[in-house]
Amino acid sequence: MGWKLQLFIIIYLICGSRSFANDSIPVFLERNAFVHGDTLEFIWDGNRIGKGYAAASLHLWADHVATGRRWKFRYPIINGASDGALIIGNDLPDGTYALNFMATDQFLSIEGTVKSVRIKTAYNYKQKKRDTLAVFERAKLTGKEMRYTLLNREDILHNDYVRVDSAGRFNVPPIIFGDTAQMLFDPGKGRGSYWIEIVTPLDSAFTPFHSTTVFIAVQSLKPDSTLAAPDSMHYEFSFTDPYPEAKTLEEIKVSGKTNAQKYEERFVSQLFRSFPDARTFDALDNNELMRSNNLFNFLRSNVAGLFIRSDGIVTTATWRGANVDFYINEFPVGINDLNINPMDIALIKVYPPPAQLQSLTNGGAVAIYTKRGIFENGTGSPLYNFMVGGYTQGIFNWR
Repeated sequence: MGWKLQLFIIIYLICGSRSFANDSIPVFLERNAFVHGDTLEFIWDGNRIGKGYAAASLHLWADHVATGRRWKFRYPIINGASDGALIIGNDLPDGTYALNFMATDQFLSIEGTVKSVRIKTAYNYKQKKRDTLAVFERAKLTGKEMRYTLLNREDILHNDYVRVDSAGRFNVPPIIFGDTAQMLFDPGKGRGSYWIEIVTPLDSAFTPFHSTTVFIAVQSLKPDSTLAAPDSMHYEFSFTDPYPEAKTLEEIKVSGKTNAQKYEERFVSQLFRSFPDARTFDALDNNELMRSNNLFNFLRSNVAGLFIRSDGIVTTATWRGANVDFYINEFPVGINDLNINPMDIALIKVYPPPAQLQSLTNGGAVAIYTKRGIFENGTGSPLYNFMVGGYTQGIFNWR
């Protein structure tokens, strides 16, 4: 964020810029026409509109005007300024794109609640069998501290304690990190079993204090071709999303069904259950996944048409020639960030192409669900392990 921002400001002061011709527009782009392989760099300067917040967030929603396909990125705003770089990938369709920049005064934070959980059995007179149900109570951690750890694939990003209030709520101080990270909680030994839920406000509803739309054109590079100008006709930005990312886990009774069915009722959202051709692999009642000792080997052996290749450094997955989307607990994650032990997996749901879970992608999708709640070790001890999304990191390959 440092040297690139300084370089762009120097260029602007020397040469001027049509993108900053209006003082009410805080977005700067070098140009508005690109070919595959180019790098799109931008600066957002909130000081130009009197919004030089010390800490805020910038959302960039990029829409392909012709199809409505949407990509989402987000960046930290520090002292009113933010910047980013997107490589125009070869798979990105040609056409006009609307870059919708939305600034919000929310910074990346993590909030949560913790409840005490006890597993009980009760006789169901209607079904004439004993049912298992979880009883949630106010946490016994009131006024006490709970340890948490945030880590990526290489290292521990943060390790500290968070205080739980009388209502079982806690707030993790704002942390800047890129892409996705794993968050683990440790309520402490001898304090019982707990049910923990977390939410990052930036993943749910937010209200921007400023919004700007900039149009760009992307085209394939051809001999003697000239760069096309973006066509912004017939485009209207829609702030609403057809599949909002915020989810609420309801407390439901666990009845006499398979563990996979019970898990789906509690943890799998309606969107991820709405595909009749999806295939589910049960790792709660079946130990085939654990015997494979490797998630990718298991998928190669059990999913026809899914090709996973690795050169020891980078792993890729394709299905019918298109890239495959991966999710952990319904959170999108890159295939090279799938650092997960098969022992921690409860379910795998595989969606053949085109699996249009959150965008109009042509490839398939694989959703991985970790053991949580009463399904952890069969003892009723929840797994305090979450995947959380951070800011878009570095120079991102947009495809």
